[in-house]
Amino acid sequence: MKASPYEFTIATRAKWEMVIADEDVTIGAGKLERIKVKDVKVQKDMLAMPCAFSHHPLVSVIKVVTRDGPAPVETDRIINAAYVLGQESGEIKKGDLLSVLNLYPIMFTREATKPVLVR
Repeated sequence: MKASPYEFTIATRAKWEMVIADEDVTIGAGKLERIKVKDVKVQKDMLAMPCAFSHHPLVSVIKVVTRDGPAPVETDRIINAAYVLGQESGEIKKGDLLSVLNLYPIMFTREATKPVLVR
């Protein structure tokens, strides 16, 4: 795949979206698990950054996953899963708040001009 570096500006205005478990899962301390979450729509030209605080007593969200796999920021995306790391052993229940995402609008300030091979 070829890609180019971009420069962009992040707005000081943001939106909070909740990452909510959409299934019951048993988690072990120190274990990494993929869990289904309720759909979170991320509009094009929005950058998703996790909140630094833990919101669940058993797990921390490490990454979120989009339904269609990796996609450019210039496209709409739907988050439907998350990778969580168990801090303690126990049960995640459907409907549990796992994390909060900060969604920041961005604006490209310079077009990419020299694609490079990314492996």
